[in-house]
Amino acid sequence: MIFLAWNCKGMGQPSAIRELRALVRSSNPDCILLKEAKVNYGTMQTIIQHLHFLNHVYEPPVGLSGGLCVAWRDCIEMEPVSVNKHIISLLVFSTPGSAPWLVSAVYGPNSSVDKRLFWENIHHDTDFFTGAWLIIGDFNTIWNNGDHSSGTGLDIRSRRMRSALDNLGMLFIPTSGFNYSWTNRRQGNRRIRSIIDRVVANKDWWRSFPNASIRVLPQTTSDHNPQVLYYFGQDSFAK
Repeated sequence: MIFLAWNCKGMGQPSAIRELRALVRSSNPDCILLKEAKVNYGTMQTIIQHLHFLNHVYEPPVGLSGGLCVAWRDCIEMEPVSVNKHIISLLVFSTPGSAPWLVSAVYGPNSSVDKRLFWENIHHDTDFFTGAWLIIGDFNTIWNNGDHSSGTGLDIRSRRMRSALDNLGMLFIPTSGFNYSWTNRRQGNRRIRSIIDRVVANKDWWRSFPNASIRVLPQTTSDHNPQVLYYFGQDSFAK
């Protein structure tokens, strides 16, 4: 199985749609996550169907902000269990007869107040599910000083993220490719880069997918790098 995740910063432009098509062709994912799509439901449905993903969940943007979509092919079975503007959680039935596992696709808010509610909603998923769990997306928060090119200090949002993921028993999936996942696209001393797009999983998920890895791809039309999750490792390309 392969999962493509990308904060596209809007799917309203032909260039973004062309880039998404290219990413799908090159990575051949079974499932895709789009963050900040910024288009209405009808437009997103058309884009997804043209990519031959027949199943999807889409939470449209509020005003000019947001738009969170998870789409998947018929080769896997997924069942949405929780949907809001920042989190889409789905049960994944990857192998017939085996226990389902949970994936939460996230687009974290920027403000401290909204961030607190965001983590509370993440914790609510544990009220109905206690098995294998993967969280993938844009957390809009750095984990430590090394996640920011200027070495900026950690704020309350970072400390809240560390506390929440530690309490949930989440571990980072190994990453290769580009070191950072976001840049402000300025040059010289004004350039800022950070790691805010991440994939984490609990120990139960790791036991099922011990060779999982992430490949961070080059930036194109967005200021975020696409990420590809290989459930069985990059060398196997198994599905």
